[in-house]
Amino acid sequence: MNTLTGIQIEGNLIAFDLTTELLGNELKGQTPKDFGIAQTNKLEDEIAIAWGDAKTYWAAFQRRLAKLDETQTATSLTREYWVVPLLESLGYNPEYQAKAEIVEGQTFAISHRAEAGEDKPPIHIIGSRLRLEERIGKPRLSAHALMQEYLNCTEHLWGIVTNGSQWRLLRDCFLMTRLTYIEFNLEQILNNENYAEFGLFYRLFHRTRLPEGMEDADKCLLEFYHQQTLQQGGRVRDRLRDGVEQALQLLGTGFLQHPNNQNLRDKIVSGELTDKDFYRQLLLLIYRLLFLMVAESRNILSIGEDAEKARIYKEFYSIERLRILAERPSYRREGFADLWNGLRVTFDIFDENWRGEILGLSPLNGDLFGSKVLHSIQECTLDNYDLLQAIRQLSLYTNKGQLRRVNYAALDVEELGSVYESLLDFAPKIELYEGIYQFKLVTGSGAAALAGRDRKTTGSYYTPPELVAQLIKTALEPVIEERLKEVQTKAEQEAALLSLTVCDPACGSGHFLLAAARRIGKELAKVRTGESQPGVEPIREAIRDVIQHCIYGVDLNPLAVDLCKVALWIEGFNRGKPLSFLDHRIKCGNSLVGVLDLACLHKGIPDNAYKAVTGDDKTIASQIKKENKNQCKNKGQFIISLDNLSQERSHYGEIQSVIAKLPEDKTGDIKQFSF
Repeated sequence: MNTLTGIQIEGNLIAFDLTTELLGNELKGQTPKDFGIAQTNKLEDEIAIAWGDAKTYWAAFQRRLAKLDETQTATSLTREYWVVPLLESLGYNPEYQAKAEIVEGQTFAISHRAEAGEDKPPIHIIGSRLRLEERIGKPRLSAHALMQEYLNCTEHLWGIVTNGSQWRLLRDCFLMTRLTYIEFNLEQILNNENYAEFGLFYRLFHRTRLPEGMEDADKCLLEFYHQQTLQQGGRVRDRLRDGVEQALQLLGTGFLQHPNNQNLRDKIVSGELTDKDFYRQLLLLIYRLLFLMVAESRNILSIGEDAEKARIYKEFYSIERLRILAERPSYRREGFADLWNGLRVTFDIFDENWRGEILGLSPLNGDLFGSKVLHSIQECTLDNYDLLQAIRQLSLYTNKGQLRRVNYAALDVEELGSVYESLLDFAPKIELYEGIYQFKLVTGSGAAALAGRDRKTTGSYYTPPELVAQLIKTALEPVIEERLKEVQTKAEQEAALLSLTVCDPACGSGHFLLAAARRIGKELAKVRTGESQPGVEPIREAIRDVIQHCIYGVDLNPLAVDLCKVALWIEGFNRGKPLSFLDHRIKCGNSLVGVLDLACLHKGIPDNAYKAVTGDDKTIASQIKKENKNQCKNKGQFIISLDNLSQERSHYGEIQSVIAKLPEDKTGDIKQFSF
């Protein structure tokens, strides 16, 4: 579990797991020599000295701040009596920059350098009574935005921005669509006497961690840790993918084998429930678990600040409770099923009836948590052992021979795409051997051919991040720029962005749609806040609005459609609001089949409509093609009144307009979509 209360990591600059390795001296660059300290000295002693200095500087600064007029920003005071002295104890020799720097026509009033020299890492210090994301007075950018744009426009790779309380490490990231930084809240750390977190601050903010200059920027220790994070992210994705596969088989077999589930087995024997239908419900169950793990880890389920209600949910209803049980190394099969029954109650408090309101929980509603979504397994029984083993597969992964927790708070939603990619190569199979049922995801012989054929016929392929980034840059950004050129006022700009339509005709797990929603969402947040680098909350709210108004997708694979919705729900979820209604936006179907020009039907259905494609029976296709040719010879055999059809189609447009205008702020709004 993450217990770093004074530290916030947004994006993927450094993984939380690496912070554990840093504290344990398990990473490169953690010897006294790496900090410029004599080998005879202990690093722990140097950190203790810096800790004592920091507390002394902080106390003196607070006394001076208390005497300062409350209308003052305290910029000079913050710099001279707190930040600069602390930086000096961390190995810096900060130099004030009296003159603003102009880069590509933009003015950057960065306050300091790590030491003398234009190529030295930038440090921007503002007053303690200012927030890093706000603009006060004439500055065109907030402190955070100023540093981020400066890094993006220059050869500098890393920089520091602080108001004395918040200390942030930023990295050049030109294609970034959301805030990315590492932040230490030193006010909280010092006031709470949190020495361990200060030790981590020392190990990440010390002068020796940053580049010496621009020339060696890619060789500094911070960059090494960042690259380690990217590599570790790949390992976590692989482990999550494997974990989902194992969890599916454990859950499927657990449901099939439990003595109380004869009704489930009867449905399978009769053919009422097919292997694929059972598989899809298991996947939806996994998606529910993943969604709640992410939401709980990011602390976005609770609406209010009632600590007692939050405690009750965490101790009795949360997936976190099950993760803790599942991570115990010696859990045994004892024949009980109370944990599954409790999990069903957890699902119930988030369904369309929103019983979780009494616990101060956000309404979820939507397809994912509908009361009838898991209709074949909802009333079944599942042994505690099978449930916990499945959750263990989703919760832990192995790194360097040690079990690590999957950090769902920092999980990029795109990583769910790797789950989708791996599942494309499997076919679900329910096996009965000597009276014992098993659920398997198989790749052997005929099953592999079936999975491969499904993948080909449904056009199911994973879009790599590099291609997505290029598509956003070349296809979407010019449209955004053009739309904003045509309008002037803030209201017009907001309306112009929300009128954009982005449709992916083969959306898969939603990789491109997620990137598009983030890109438009960031632009919308910039319009609303006036900031070039808006804060986390404005961006999250804007992304939800973009998903609600701009995003559409189609895929022939129902599993992809389900996962695409889950990815969009996670990305667009806002505390206190239900999941967006996506049934009319993310559709399961064939976007390549249809009639673009109705005039072609005046002479009947074209023969080529019956041309055999992969998966079709060529003999049957040929017979239907001949029948169609003969029928088309009968005059008037196939006549469509285009006028009537146009009227009917306009009716659909009116319905779509009504749906688009509903606010979706309450569960009642969502229920209106049931017409």
